[in-house]
Amino acid sequence: MQENKRQHTPATAEDVWKSIDEKEGATMDIAWTPDQLAAMAHARERESTWGWGLWLALLTGLAGASAYNAISISQPWARFSQAWMLAWACFLLWISRQRPQRASASESSVSFLQREFERKRNAFLSIRRYLFLLIPPMVASFWGGGGQAIRISRLKALGVNPSSGLYAFATGPWPFIITGLLLVLIWIAFGQAAKKATRELEELRRRTHE
Repeated sequence: MQENKRQHTPATAEDVWKSIDEKEGATMDIAWTPDQLAAMAHARERESTWGWGLWLALLTGLAGASAYNAISISQPWARFSQAWMLAWACFLLWISRQRPQRASASESSVSFLQREFERKRNAFLSIRRYLFLLIPPMVASFWGGGGQAIRISRLKALGVNPSSGLYAFATGPWPFIITGLLLVLIWIAFGQAAKKATRELEELRRRTHE
């Protein structure tokens, strides 16, 4: 009777969560098979290639736009800020010029994935540090009215009425504030991406017992 009573005793919330945690822990400790590791290596290889290509395309577009602005705008502060942006983009293009290495025939999937996760984490942290180099041209552009001059020239080319709300918004301080907030969000995003790469590396080591 006592045994039946214990069997029918309802589980508490603490017991339920403890059971879930034990199941998740057991699942996380399951080692990956060689086939799974090979599939992950191939997927990571494709992801690295596509990400590298998109990154270079973004930097190339930024460099082209900055070069055009530096030539077409006559204000000194605007030229200075755009020339700085051009130099920043070219610098990142130079350090990102090497194509991600593919897995060699003699390299195991575990070694390749470990190298890739470390490279991804270091790349995100490196770019995160270089984001601070964008602060001087932003401040110089705002202080000298260079950014405003660029926006005014674009608005005139589009035929926007100077008395419109869009014109007042674009020529005020809001674009500078929004750009600053966007820079902070990008800085946070790169930090989170680096943390994710670290977690992926730790999970790889745990599941392969490396």
